[in-house]
Amino acid sequence: MEGSIRPDDWTERYRPSRLSEMEGNGDKLRRIRLWLDGWSSGKIPKKRGMLLSGPPGVGKTTLAHTLAIERGWTVVELNASEQRNAAAIRGSATSGSQNFSLEQFSMGNSSTNRTVVLLDEVDHLSGGFAKVSEERIQRTMGAEDDSSSLRGDSGGKAELLNLLKNTKNPVLMTCNDPMRLWGRGGNWRSNRDRVLRVSENVIFERVDRADLRRIALRVLDSEGVGIDPDSLNALIDGNPGDLRALIRDLQSLSCMVDGHIEMRAVQELAESVVRDSQINVFDSLKRAYKTRSGSGISEIVRNSDKDPDEMLAWFAWNNQSIMGPSSLESVSEAMCKTDSFLATKFSNRAFRSWYWGSALPAQAIASVSGSMSEKEVFISFPDFLRRGGESWRTGGLIASLSEKFGTSRSSVREDLWPTLLAVHNSSLGGSEEDFSVAKKIGLSAEEHLAVHGIPKSSKSAKGILEAFGDEGVSEDGGIVVAKPNEPVVDNDTQPTLDRFG
Repeated sequence: MEGSIRPDDWTERYRPSRLSEMEGNGDKLRRIRLWLDGWSSGKIPKKRGMLLSGPPGVGKTTLAHTLAIERGWTVVELNASEQRNAAAIRGSATSGSQNFSLEQFSMGNSSTNRTVVLLDEVDHLSGGFAKVSEERIQRTMGAEDDSSSLRGDSGGKAELLNLLKNTKNPVLMTCNDPMRLWGRGGNWRSNRDRVLRVSENVIFERVDRADLRRIALRVLDSEGVGIDPDSLNALIDGNPGDLRALIRDLQSLSCMVDGHIEMRAVQELAESVVRDSQINVFDSLKRAYKTRSGSGISEIVRNSDKDPDEMLAWFAWNNQSIMGPSSLESVSEAMCKTDSFLATKFSNRAFRSWYWGSALPAQAIASVSGSMSEKEVFISFPDFLRRGGESWRTGGLIASLSEKFGTSRSSVREDLWPTLLAVHNSSLGGSEEDFSVAKKIGLSAEEHLAVHGIPKSSKSAKGILEAFGDEGVSEDGGIVVAKPNEPVVDNDTQPTLDRFG
């Protein structure tokens, strides 16, 4: 429009305002459009929510806004930068989703003019799905200065489920990492099923080269900037399918040149930018099992958010449910060799253990992937990687550590707990009779047992509990254990880096 101000940020300047302007994921766009057409007809679908999941920069949030704008619908939005606890969602989203705006009534057709509830980055909702009391929600909504009011994301996931069950208007949610939304504990499957019973999950993929090329040329033509074909190819080669990153790169390049982009400018930009092109491990494995090319699978594995050690574990676990007996037999030798090769990184880095640890499983999967390309592939989290997450070990201990250190339970679970497990691992020099760490961070005897994975009912637990109670402090402040009929000695044997020389 003449006289309007164009945004300085090109990602906003060229944000699509119509569905026809969006590139990539065409089948996903049609699926969402049909779902919203159902709402337009006045019918409430069985699943009232739509979860748009996939990597950042592929247009999930833009799509939600575009679809609402095209229909003339009102958008109620909550994003990750705001408080999204039960009271906040109840006040802004749940209440709004069950009522029609004055504008809708003035248009005379409240059944087709709706409010779209947009919850951006729902995977950043912290905490679990436990409900908070209705009384506390109402108190928080009525008095923000109450010291007992809800903070952060408390009860947010439970209220999200309540919203999806009762809304009278469409709810669109965007999500980069669904596993983070389900939670990485033992209940993630049940949490996933609870959400997907009331919402559809549409998985977006990274945009392909042809779509990236069309967007780039459209933006450059609008700005009156030229580009060499080879330079455009090089720019696209370095892009993982992220439209937002592509447009930002184009804006940066336009500032470096005088009306025409050449290869030198693209190379300089590539040298100064580190692109985050990692792909979620679930998506990586789904693609790998359906790809017949060894080089293609190798590229997928390299771009995964897991290193070769972890990817081997994921392959080994999922091979058992995806492959038949003959296929498992044919890949077993390669998988065993990979495991032994990866171990050499501790003794001989010249052996390129990570290269072979990545290449061998890829070639093994490619050799049998032809029989799997047509069937649906379901990827599951390796149960043996969940050791240390058993509820009897972590239940009260995570809460206790969270209170001691004044941080969230999710931070303790993701950052501190793995470190504690490693420090107390017997194969790394840890000992259940060494109480130094437990005492210094204020753990009880029972919590010390939990860290070591020792049930209180076991035979060894009684002696450890007694020794924990007899512990004393040496003159230099170190922790020591006094045992009956034995002299007091310095028992601080916790491993340190200099002991691995």
